[in-house]
Amino acid sequence: MAIVNLGALTWAALARMVVLGLTLGMLPLFAAQAADGVATPAMGVKLQENVNYRAVITDEVPPKGKVLVQELFWYGCPHCFHLEPAVDAWRKTLPDNVEFEPYALPLTPAWVPLTKAFFAAKLLGVLPQTHLQVFADIHVKNMRPTTKEQIADMYADLGVNRTQFLQMYDSFGVDNAVRQAQAVGQDAGVTGVPALLINGKYLVTGDMAGSNEAMLPIASALIAKITADQKK
Repeated sequence: MAIVNLGALTWAALARMVVLGLTLGMLPLFAAQAADGVATPAMGVKLQENVNYRAVITDEVPPKGKVLVQELFWYGCPHCFHLEPAVDAWRKTLPDNVEFEPYALPLTPAWVPLTKAFFAAKLLGVLPQTHLQVFADIHVKNMRPTTKEQIADMYADLGVNRTQFLQMYDSFGVDNAVRQAQAVGQDAGVTGVPALLINGKYLVTGDMAGSNEAMLPIASALIAKITADQKK
Protein backbone atom coordinates (compact mmCIF):
# COMPACT_ATOMS: atom_id res chain seq x y z
CA MET A 1 0.00 0.00 0.00
CA ALA A 2 1.34 3.42 -0.93
CA ILE A 3 2.23 5.84 1.84
CA VAL A 4 0.35 9.14 1.63
CA ASN A 5 2.19 12.35 2.47
CA LEU A 6 -0.57 14.14 4.34
CA GLY A 7 1.53 17.23 4.81
CA ALA A 8 1.40 17.80 1.06
CA LEU A 9 -2.24 16.77 0.63
CA THR A 10 -4.32 19.20 -1.43
CA TRP A 11 -7.89 19.29 -2.60
CA ALA A 12 -6.80 18.07 -6.01
CA ALA A 13 -4.74 15.24 -4.53
CA LEU A 14 -7.59 14.09 -2.34
CA ALA A 15 -9.96 14.22 -5.28
CA ARG A 16 -7.63 11.92 -7.22
CA MET A 17 -7.30 9.59 -4.24
CA VAL A 18 -10.97 9.28 -3.45
CA VAL A 19 -12.88 9.70 -6.69
CA LEU A 20 -10.36 9.53 -9.51
CA GLY A 21 -12.32 9.86 -12.69
CA LEU A 22 -15.69 10.17 -10.93
CA THR A 23 -15.53 13.90 -10.32
CA LEU A 24 -14.47 14.75 -13.86
CA GLY A 25 -17.05 12.39 -15.24
CA MET A 26 -19.83 14.09 -13.29
CA LEU A 27 -18.84 17.70 -13.93
CA PRO A 28 -21.06 18.08 -17.02
CA LEU A 29 -24.03 17.03 -14.87
CA PHE A 30 -23.52 19.65 -12.18
CA ALA A 31 -24.37 22.99 -13.77
CA ALA A 32 -23.81 24.66 -17.11
CA GLN A 33 -22.80 28.29 -16.95
CA ALA A 34 -25.22 30.39 -19.02
CA ALA A 35 -24.03 33.50 -20.82
CA ASP A 36 -25.44 35.73 -18.08
CA GLY A 37 -23.61 33.79 -15.34
CA VAL A 38 -26.71 32.06 -13.99
CA ALA A 39 -26.60 28.33 -13.42
CA THR A 40 -29.00 26.39 -15.59
CA PRO A 41 -30.52 23.09 -14.42
CA ALA A 42 -28.40 20.04 -15.12
CA MET A 43 -29.42 18.02 -18.13
CA GLY A 44 -32.24 15.62 -17.35
CA VAL A 45 -32.96 17.01 -13.86
CA LYS A 46 -36.65 17.45 -13.16
CA LEU A 47 -37.41 19.02 -9.81
CA GLN A 48 -40.10 17.11 -7.93
CA GLU A 49 -40.98 18.36 -4.47
CA ASN A 50 -41.05 15.60 -1.86
CA VAL A 51 -39.37 13.29 -4.37
CA ASN A 52 -35.86 14.60 -5.04
CA TYR A 53 -36.03 17.58 -2.67
CA ARG A 54 -38.36 18.95 -0.05
CA ALA A 55 -39.32 22.37 1.24
CA VAL A 56 -38.32 23.16 4.83
CA ILE A 57 -38.49 26.15 7.15
CA THR A 58 -35.35 27.31 8.94
CA ASP A 59 -33.99 30.60 10.27
CA GLU A 60 -31.15 30.62 7.71
CA VAL A 61 -31.35 33.80 5.64
CA PRO A 62 -29.26 34.24 2.47
CA PRO A 63 -27.51 37.54 1.76
CA LYS A 64 -29.70 39.88 -0.27
CA GLY A 65 -29.75 38.91 -3.92
CA LYS A 66 -27.74 35.76 -3.27
CA VAL A 67 -28.46 32.04 -3.14
CA LEU A 68 -27.07 30.38 -0.02
CA VAL A 69 -25.89 26.79 -0.38
CA GLN A 70 -24.92 24.99 2.82
CA GLU A 71 -23.16 21.65 2.76
CA LEU A 72 -24.42 19.85 5.86
CA PHE A 73 -21.77 17.48 7.15
CA TRP A 74 -19.85 16.03 10.09
CA TYR A 75 -16.10 15.45 10.08
CA GLY A 76 -16.51 11.89 11.33
CA CYS A 77 -18.86 10.91 8.49
CA PRO A 78 -17.11 8.71 5.88
CA HIS A 79 -19.78 9.51 3.29
CA CYS A 80 -19.08 13.23 3.74
CA PHE A 81 -15.36 12.58 3.31
CA HIS A 82 -15.81 10.63 0.09
CA LEU A 83 -18.21 13.22 -1.33
CA GLU A 84 -15.99 16.21 -0.51
CA PRO A 85 -13.87 16.22 -3.71
CA ALA A 86 -17.00 16.11 -5.88
CA VAL A 87 -18.54 18.92 -3.82
CA ASP A 88 -15.40 21.01 -4.23
CA ALA A 89 -15.38 20.49 -8.00
CA TRP A 90 -19.09 21.36 -8.20
CA ARG A 91 -18.64 24.42 -5.99
CA LYS A 92 -16.20 25.84 -8.55
CA THR A 93 -18.90 25.70 -11.24
CA LEU A 94 -21.38 27.80 -9.25
CA PRO A 95 -22.26 31.29 -10.52
CA ASP A 96 -21.32 34.51 -8.77
CA ASN A 97 -24.72 34.89 -7.12
CA VAL A 98 -24.18 31.76 -4.99
CA GLU A 99 -22.72 31.84 -1.49
CA PHE A 100 -21.41 28.36 -0.62
CA GLU A 101 -20.38 27.24 2.85
CA PRO A 102 -19.72 23.98 4.65
CA TYR A 103 -21.94 23.73 7.72
CA ALA A 104 -21.30 21.17 10.46
CA LEU A 105 -24.34 19.65 12.15
CA PRO A 106 -24.32 18.03 15.61
CA LEU A 107 -27.06 15.48 15.03
CA THR A 108 -26.06 13.47 18.13
CA PRO A 109 -24.22 14.42 21.34
CA ALA A 110 -21.21 12.44 20.12
CA TRP A 111 -20.96 14.79 17.12
CA VAL A 112 -20.70 17.94 19.24
CA PRO A 113 -16.90 17.99 19.85
CA LEU A 114 -15.96 17.96 16.15
CA THR A 115 -18.80 20.37 15.40
CA LYS A 116 -17.35 22.76 17.98
CA ALA A 117 -13.96 22.28 16.34
CA PHE A 118 -15.39 23.30 12.97
CA PHE A 119 -16.92 26.50 14.33
CA ALA A 120 -13.80 27.29 16.37
CA ALA A 121 -11.71 27.04 13.22
CA LYS A 122 -14.23 29.13 11.29
CA LEU A 123 -14.27 31.91 13.90
CA LEU A 124 -10.47 31.86 14.12
CA GLY A 125 -10.27 32.27 10.35
CA VAL A 126 -8.26 29.08 9.84
CA LEU A 127 -10.97 26.96 8.20
CA PRO A 128 -9.45 27.19 4.68
CA GLN A 129 -6.19 25.64 5.91
CA THR A 130 -7.73 23.00 8.19
CA HIS A 131 -11.00 21.80 6.65
CA LEU A 132 -9.60 19.23 4.23
CA GLN A 133 -6.79 18.22 6.54
CA VAL A 134 -9.17 17.40 9.40
CA PHE A 135 -11.08 15.10 7.05
CA ALA A 136 -7.77 13.50 6.05
CA ASP A 137 -6.55 13.10 9.64
CA ILE A 138 -9.74 11.27 10.57
CA HIS A 139 -10.34 9.18 7.46
CA VAL A 140 -6.84 8.65 6.05
CA LYS A 141 -4.69 8.65 9.18
CA ASN A 142 -7.54 7.07 11.20
CA MET A 143 -7.26 9.57 14.05
CA ARG A 144 -10.21 9.50 16.45
CA PRO A 145 -10.08 12.66 18.59
CA THR A 146 -12.96 12.82 21.06
CA THR A 147 -11.83 15.19 23.82
CA LYS A 148 -11.12 18.87 23.34
CA GLU A 149 -7.47 18.28 24.25
CA GLN A 150 -7.10 15.63 21.54
CA ILE A 151 -8.87 17.86 19.05
CA ALA A 152 -6.66 20.81 20.00
CA ASP A 153 -3.56 18.64 19.45
CA MET A 154 -4.83 17.72 15.98
CA TYR A 155 -5.35 21.37 15.06
CA ALA A 156 -1.98 22.35 16.55
CA ASP A 157 -0.35 19.82 14.22
CA LEU A 158 -2.06 21.69 11.37
CA GLY A 159 -0.41 24.95 12.42
CA VAL A 160 -3.18 26.42 14.59
CA ASN A 161 -2.21 28.06 17.88
CA ARG A 162 -3.30 25.51 20.48
CA THR A 163 -4.06 28.03 23.24
CA GLN A 164 -6.13 30.24 20.95
CA PHE A 165 -7.97 27.22 19.61
CA LEU A 166 -8.93 26.01 23.09
CA GLN A 167 -10.09 29.48 24.09
CA MET A 168 -12.27 29.72 21.00
CA TYR A 169 -13.50 26.14 21.40
CA ASP A 170 -14.94 27.03 24.82
CA SER A 171 -16.21 30.45 23.78
CA PHE A 172 -19.77 31.74 23.78
CA GLY A 173 -19.53 32.32 20.04
CA VAL A 174 -18.84 28.65 19.34
CA ASP A 175 -21.48 27.43 21.78
CA ASN A 176 -24.02 29.75 20.16
CA ALA A 177 -23.05 28.54 16.66
CA VAL A 178 -23.51 24.92 17.73
CA ARG A 179 -26.93 25.69 19.18
CA GLN A 180 -27.91 27.42 15.94
CA ALA A 181 -26.69 24.43 13.93
CA GLN A 182 -28.74 22.10 16.13
CA ALA A 183 -31.81 24.26 15.48
CA VAL A 184 -31.20 24.27 11.73
CA GLY A 185 -30.90 20.49 11.68
CA GLN A 186 -34.05 20.03 13.74
CA ASP A 187 -36.10 22.59 11.80
CA ALA A 188 -35.08 21.07 8.47
CA GLY A 189 -35.73 17.54 9.71
CA VAL A 190 -32.21 16.40 8.86
CA THR A 191 -31.61 12.83 10.00
CA GLY A 192 -28.27 12.19 8.34
CA VAL A 193 -25.39 13.74 6.43
CA PRO A 194 -24.22 14.66 3.88
CA ALA A 195 -27.09 16.86 2.75
CA LEU A 196 -27.50 20.20 1.01
CA LEU A 197 -29.62 23.08 2.28
CA ILE A 198 -30.47 25.72 -0.32
CA ASN A 199 -31.45 29.20 0.90
CA GLY A 200 -32.55 27.66 4.18
CA LYS A 201 -35.73 26.44 2.47
CA TYR A 202 -34.92 23.47 0.24
CA LEU A 203 -33.29 20.27 1.51
CA VAL A 204 -31.65 17.68 -0.74
CA THR A 205 -30.44 14.36 0.67
CA GLY A 206 -28.76 11.35 -0.86
CA ASP A 207 -31.82 9.21 -0.13
CA MET A 208 -34.06 11.57 -2.10
CA ALA A 209 -31.57 12.07 -4.91
CA GLY A 210 -30.69 8.40 -5.31
CA SER A 211 -27.05 8.86 -4.30
CA ASN A 212 -24.92 11.46 -2.55
CA GLU A 213 -23.33 12.57 -5.83
CA ALA A 214 -26.76 12.95 -7.42
CA MET A 215 -27.59 15.69 -4.90
CA LEU A 216 -25.37 18.12 -6.80
CA PRO A 217 -27.27 18.47 -10.10
CA ILE A 218 -30.52 18.68 -8.14
CA ALA A 219 -29.05 21.51 -6.09
CA SER A 220 -27.96 23.21 -9.33
CA ALA A 221 -31.53 23.03 -10.61
CA LEU A 222 -32.80 24.55 -7.36
CA ILE A 223 -30.23 27.34 -7.61
CA ALA A 224 -31.46 28.09 -11.13
CA LYS A 225 -35.08 28.07 -9.95
CA ILE A 226 -34.36 30.48 -7.09
CA THR A 227 -32.28 32.75 -9.32
CA ALA A 228 -35.09 32.91 -11.89
CA ASP A 229 -37.64 33.66 -9.15
CA GLN A 230 -35.44 36.48 -7.80
CA LYS A 231 -35.43 38.14 -11.24
CA LYS A 232 -39.23 38.22 -11.51
